[in-house]
Amino acid sequence: MLWGVDGPHFLLDYAVAVVAALAVALLVRRLTGRRTRGGEPGLIELAYLTDRAALACQVAAASLRRADAVQPAELATMVAVAPPPARAAPLVRAVHAAVRRPQTWAAVLADPGLNRALRRLVAGLLRDGWLLTRWQRRRIALGAVPMFAVAAVGILRLVESAVQSRDAGGPASVVGLLLGCGVTLLGGWWLCEVPEIGATARRLLRQARRTHADLDPQRRPAWSERGTDELLTAMALFGARPLLAADPRFADLIGVPDEQPRPPTPRQAARHERRGVGGAGSQRR
Repeated sequence: MLWGVDGPHFLLDYAVAVVAALAVALLVRRLTGRRTRGGEPGLIELAYLTDRAALACQVAAASLRRADAVQPAELATMVAVAPPPARAAPLVRAVHAAVRRPQTWAAVLADPGLNRALRRLVAGLLRDGWLLTRWQRRRIALGAVPMFAVAAVGILRLVESAVQSRDAGGPASVVGLLLGCGVTLLGGWWLCEVPEIGATARRLLRQARRTHADLDPQRRPAWSERGTDELLTAMALFGARPLLAADPRFADLIGVPDEQPRPPTPRQAARHERRGVGGAGSQRR
C-alpha cells in the first residue's frame, strides 16, 4: 500500500494536503496585484475595471450626451453638436472625434482613434497595477499547481490499489478519496481561471460600490432627481443599466440591452393558472 498508510489516515492526510494547497493558491491570488502606483482611477478607468472596453465606451458616450455635446441623429446614428467638456478623458475625446459626422455605435467602436485611446487606457492601467500583467496572471495560474499535485497523489493511491489488488481501505475511505480527488481537480480548474484585475482593484470596486450603494439599479433610484456625476458613477460601478431609465433612446443607440422580463416557463404558467382558478373559486364561495 502506498506509504503503508491505511485508508482513514490517508484520507485525513489527503484532506490536510488539500487545505494547504488551497491556502497556497488563495494566498498567491491575494498577494498578486496588491501594489499600485499613481492616484485612484477616474470614472472611465473604473468602468473599464468593471466591465472592460464596452462599458468604458458607453460611459464616455453618456458623458458627452449629458454635456449636450452629442445627440441622436437619423438612421440610428449619433453626431457631435458641440465641443467635448473641458478636461475630458482621452477616451471621451476619442468618442467625440469619431462622431464629428453621423455614425452608428458599431462604426464608433471600430474607429481607429477610439481603439488607440483604448490601448492607451489599458496600458496605463497595467502600468499603475490596476490590471494584471501577463506574468502576474501566469503566476496566479501556477499557484493552482499544488491542487493538481495533491489530486494526482490521491489518484495514484487509487490506481496502485486497483492494479496491485490491494486494499485502499473500507468502502467509505474509497468513496471519500474519489470524491476528494474530484473536488480537488474541480477546485484546481476553478483556480486556473485568472482574473484580469488585481486584488487592490477588486477591493477598490467593492469599497466604491458600498460607498455608492444608493446608486445601485436594484434600488431603483429616481434619476430625474440625480445629477450627471451620480449617473456616470452608477454606470461605471454597476453597469450601463441606469442610462436606460435616464435616457432610454440614447441608451438603445449605444447598445445598452433593454432587459425585458423573461416569458414564464410552461410549468410556471400552469402554476399561475391554477392559482388564478383557485382564487376565482374562493371569491365565488
